[in-house]
Amino acid sequence: MSEKSQIEAAARNLMRRFGEDALRQADIRITELEEHGEAAVLEFWRGVRGMVQCLLLGGGSSKH
Repeated sequence: MSEKSQIEAAARNLMRRFGEDALRQADIRITELEEHGEAAVLEFWRGVRGMVQCLLLGGGSSKH
């Protein structure tokens, strides 16, 4: 599975679990990763956050 596919899957999972609150949940994870210096995983979660934002705006993977 490509990283883009993994990002989209994680974003869709957050959307299923948290609905409209998914963006805030992604922000929480990003903040935690920043505090712990987890640079590699941080970039992944920034991608997830961007995908969640795109999905919430009615877009899909074709727009991201």
